Amino acid sequence: MDFKDNTLGREPIEDTFLTPEHFEGLEAIGEIVPYSGEGSTSFTDKYDIPKMKYLEEIGVNTPGEWLTETGNIKPEMRALFVTMFIVTGNILVTEDIKRTLGEDITTFIEVLKERNTQLIDGRLDKYGYRRVLPDGSLVEDRFKKRGLSANPEKRVSSEELHHIVGYVIQGLREGKKE
Repeated sequence: MDFKDNTLGREPIEDTFLTPEHFEGLEAIGEIVPYSGEGSTSFTDKYDIPKMKYLEEIGVNTPGEWLTETGNIKPEMRALFVTMFIVTGNILVTEDIKRTLGEDITTFIEVLKERNTQLIDGRLDKYGYRRVLPDGSLVEDRFKKRGLSANPEKRVSSEELHHIVGYVIQGLREGKKE
């Protein structure tokens, strides 16, 4: 089955973020711990700390360069952090589904297609907010500077999303650092 073939009645998926190879070895993470904090569907910074603690608990540490001196997420890094939390959830749910499917590779590939479609539709910046301008600033910074809504759904570029997926997979594989 061609992984980029789309049977969901949409335009073909132009990019693949989650692949079967990402899930090789994830059974070693053991029990998939659910998130029990508040704000699981919220983009507000009010819930960043519980989300950060959950991610750390499962081995996905927030990169230091994303944090302020007080341990909060830097405003310009919130899109990356929110996406990391959402991507982690997608990976954990997909791994859980993979475990229940056993040898049913066909259904697993279909689930992966759907998760990739979800990431493309829900996490990719379609409006250029994450475009890096020649001076190093982001378009979303210009909106914020003017007091306007800037990337309210905290979406990221394709490159950022690929990086985040790899980072989360690596964190899950390595597990919690004691």
